[in-house]
Amino acid sequence: MMAAQQSGRRANRTPKGRNRNTSWLIGLLIGIVGGAGMALVYPAPSTDIMKIQARDWYQSMRDLVTPSAAPGGGTTGMPQVYAAPPIGLPPEADTDEVLDIENVSELVNVNAPRPDTEQLTRALNTEMGELNLNNRMVVVDAATGNTLYDAGGQDQIVPASTLKLFTAATVLEHLDTDHRFATSASYSTDSGVVLTGGGDGLLATGEGTGETMGYAGLADLAEKTWDSISDQFSAGDNLTVDVWADVSRYNQPWVHPGWSESLMTGGWISPIYPMNTFGGFYVNPRTENTAVEDGAVHATAAYARHLTALAEADSMNIEFSYAGQQTRSNDLEAVATVRSAPLGQQLEYAMKQSNNMLFEMFGREAALAAGNSPDFDGTAATMQSTMGDLGISTENLQFVDNSGLSPNSRATLNSMVQLYDVMLADEQFRPVFHALTVAGYDGTMRNRMAEAPYSGIVRSKTGTLEVASSNAGMTVTADGRALWFAVNTTGAGEDYAAARAEQDRLVQVLTDCGCQTE
Repeated sequence: MMAAQQSGRRANRTPKGRNRNTSWLIGLLIGIVGGAGMALVYPAPSTDIMKIQARDWYQSMRDLVTPSAAPGGGTTGMPQVYAAPPIGLPPEADTDEVLDIENVSELVNVNAPRPDTEQLTRALNTEMGELNLNNRMVVVDAATGNTLYDAGGQDQIVPASTLKLFTAATVLEHLDTDHRFATSASYSTDSGVVLTGGGDGLLATGEGTGETMGYAGLADLAEKTWDSISDQFSAGDNLTVDVWADVSRYNQPWVHPGWSESLMTGGWISPIYPMNTFGGFYVNPRTENTAVEDGAVHATAAYARHLTALAEADSMNIEFSYAGQQTRSNDLEAVATVRSAPLGQQLEYAMKQSNNMLFEMFGREAALAAGNSPDFDGTAATMQSTMGDLGISTENLQFVDNSGLSPNSRATLNSMVQLYDVMLADEQFRPVFHALTVAGYDGTMRNRMAEAPYSGIVRSKTGTLEVASSNAGMTVTADGRALWFAVNTTGAGEDYAAARAEQDRLVQVLTDCGCQTE
């Protein structure tokens, strides 16, 4: 069931064809656990997502024992109990020449005791035997890349939203983290106004928020547009001007034929266009989480209303009205443009929220950058080839979409931990680590393992479908050793809580287990 083996750690690569801009990497995520610690590089803070702020944040989180008081009463929703404070930072690791060459020693404490594979296997097998569902699990030592436990690691599984890990790595391979998506407008007397989507799925329907969510605002774009075209109208005009949504950047079909109707009606996904608002919602989902049925229509209609209001403010009787979609690009010159928050920030937001719409858009943007078609076939081909380029075993990998919504996608637990191993050794991918959800703290892990010693320690990407649930990430043992893990559970049906509970029990055993030979 288990064999100690190499997972295929790779040396640092020279990126193909471009220089990576890493100036935004301003800090190190230190600690994760006392005596171990993992220092991860993360992007500059954005105002809408609380950042994990190195040692000070870590220590303050550890010192908390009750939810923090929020201004005006109430609490911030922090977990109630945290693990004990660390006994000290790990010593500088300089004992492994291979790891030093790859700079892994700066990220993972290689001096912490590694679990004894026999004891770890015994502990996990005992727990597996007490569970009711069908569980597969792989555990890999982060410092060496050695597999410590393998129960079905090469079996084909339905990854659900853990597939987003593969999408994240693919888009970071093909686009810089400081890449920004442009939404532009053009005008001609013949066609009217054309709103052209450029890949931003977080547009604000009003003014730009300055935050990752809604950084670029359609009201701002309308104002820039009106400033450019208003001199072509006069106060005596009584006109209706067409406003078109140019969605030609992406190819049809807009909806994957394998997605169930319930995903659409339930608001989990909608047609994939190169523009959308608030990640596929009518308003900021922090206030209301009603999903849009058609992001291109909603965005363009909101933009048109702003243009009408601006014309009215200038005493012109001009109505700008949504006219439909354009699926062929036009040759009109842009008269106004707004740009999104950087890709790195959008990716972090999307990972924390497991936003399906944004990941489908990221997949298409990666396909375009790779020279492939921006559709389901092109994104699948891009992901498959990128995994091969990164040294990930593509055996048993089958990508159907970029979000993991389709039950027809396939991956392996081994490929997930291999991917983490690659991302650790290659700096360009490390933003993914910062975007993982933290047990007891945020995202889909907010209400899971919210007690000591797991809260703030376990961080992962989760995935849930009726046919299977997955959880893949990192924890640290009682002796301070950082370990990758990946778990897949089947047999729960719609009892998602049962699947999560069994996965959590396995990760808790892993975290509790120093598993040293006495």
